[in-house]
Amino acid sequence: MTQMNRPASPILGTLLAGLTLVAAQAASGAPAAPPLPAERVKVLQAVVDCRKLTADAERLACFDRATAVLDEAEKTGAVVVVDQARVREVKRQAFGLALPSLSLFGGGAGATRDEPIKQVELSLAAVREIAPGRFVFSTVEGATWVQLDGDLPIAPRKGGSLVVSPGMLGSFFCKVDHQPSVRCKREN
Repeated sequence: MTQMNRPASPILGTLLAGLTLVAAQAASGAPAAPPLPAERVKVLQAVVDCRKLTADAERLACFDRATAVLDEAEKTGAVVVVDQARVREVKRQAFGLALPSLSLFGGGAGATRDEPIKQVELSLAAVREIAPGRFVFSTVEGATWVQLDGDLPIAPRKGGSLVVSPGMLGSFFCKVDHQPSVRCKREN
């Protein structure tokens, strides 16, 4: 794993900022993945535990207390609730980054795993030539991709398209404006 010697990107900050709870998607009949992390956040577990109470007034009082604590934890950022659509978007934004783990976004008991990302389509915000036929691509979304090999016969331009696909063993391929694919890596 490489170390980053520059400030963390906003995306990396979002990923590592302390997401402690991922809202489980409704069971879809698919086999359940093992829960990640292994135990629930205490404030959520307190809400779930209220269901065990049989007396209506006691159960209602428990729910009122537990949901107030959960609501406050969410408001202060101690607990972050994220739906599956946001999880997919963060995974898309982090595509190509060498991160310790995205298992934080794996869901909980009953959650289904998303299919791996097969490619991302991005728009070029800037292009810088680093050698004849070799470029650094900055995207509108904030990612920076560096071309590692091959030559692009036509210089890419701002506003062009960049399609990035995973290769083998952690490598990536960039296809710029329908030109031949070249090996590339994500810088940020």
